[in-house]
Amino acid sequence: MTAVTQPHVPFPIAEAVGIFIGIAAWDVLSIGKVDLLSAALFAAGGAGIWYGARCWLAHRRRGRP
Repeated sequence: MTAVTQPHVPFPIAEAVGIFIGIAAWDVLSIGKVDLLSAALFAAGGAGIWYGARCWLAHRRRGRP
């Protein structure tokens, strides 16, 4: 009996970079300066939530025939 490996769920690095750039640009346009720490924290949190959603969806799809 052989086990079939499940496809790996990739971490959303491109989405995290996009969130970071978007928040940094929003800061520049709205207040005229960039707060890199808050942009990085929001990007990390958003990427973590996105990764969790991908893992959850992959887990739900594996249970279906």
